[in-house]
Amino acid sequence: MSNSDLDMLKAMLSHRRPYGSKTELAYIDRFITPLGVQADKFGNRFVIVGEEKPSILWSSHTDSVHREEGFQQIEMTGTKIHLPKKSKSNCLGADDAAGNFIMIKMIEAKVPGLYVFHFGEEVGCKGSGGIANETPEFLDGIKAAIAFDRRGFTSVITHQRGRTASDAFGDSLAAQLPDRFKNDPTGVLTDTKIYMGIVPECSNVSVGYENEHTKDETQCVQHLFQLRDHMIKIDASKFVIERDPKGVQSEPPKRSSWSGSSSGFGSTSRTLRTLQRMRQRDLEDLVFRYPRQVAAYLEEIKVSVQELDDAIWLSNSRARRESTLLDLFDDEGFHAA
Repeated sequence: MSNSDLDMLKAMLSHRRPYGSKTELAYIDRFITPLGVQADKFGNRFVIVGEEKPSILWSSHTDSVHREEGFQQIEMTGTKIHLPKKSKSNCLGADDAAGNFIMIKMIEAKVPGLYVFHFGEEVGCKGSGGIANETPEFLDGIKAAIAFDRRGFTSVITHQRGRTASDAFGDSLAAQLPDRFKNDPTGVLTDTKIYMGIVPECSNVSVGYENEHTKDETQCVQHLFQLRDHMIKIDASKFVIERDPKGVQSEPPKRSSWSGSSSGFGSTSRTLRTLQRMRQRDLEDLVFRYPRQVAAYLEEIKVSVQELDDAIWLSNSRARRESTLLDLFDDEGFHAA
């Protein structure tokens, strides 16, 4: 285990990086700007290594879900980095400093590709959404977009609430990673999902963090450094490209506007019936796709901004998240969702 790389990782994790905060920008200036990156109008930082027209996009994001900017103390027990017990921080931020670390090491090793350090992933994939919606030509020639933004130790994501990568591609990527890696269809959302209608293969790889978005978040250094050792030797010419992005089922038509009646997103009762049929991750995907309608619905049932903000930030553990958020809603049907 390289002491210099470990020191670098610890320094990265000492930064609390809320979207657009001074600390996130300081983090970018310290660790990413020296790589020779450019910035686009959406705040993404990117650099091309090797090929003039790369076919592989490597992805991670610079923001975290920290409640406050600034710096934090971290500790290491065995092979895992974590927050001290009395830390006032609400998360470690390995999501996605770990992905940034892998990409930095790949750039230093001159692994070919288009590297994008996305801006604003944690607040709705703003950076990748900007690229996909306003400058899709940025992705011309890209055959695979691979993110380093997945919890755990074994996943090569093939689905993000729908197929985003072929099994053949996943197998060809996993074959060059530690033996424990395998195809995983249980992904939800990261920046590469936003490119699924443009780029044939869109995946995500486990970087060894767990309990992300909570005070209990940890980062396994052993896993991350083993992944680093494989990624700096990766041969993208062995990737199998099969999926047709144009064959993706179209998203449901966007509703026009919220009316609270049968038009738009539907009546309150019908909306509740819809929500009842959804599990947690389906609901997350709905919120991502229809933020304005969801916000209007919350306003209609008189959930204030302050109430929602307080509930979100109090949800520092999975159990607490379930009880705190649902307590905002007194409709019996919603509790059954």
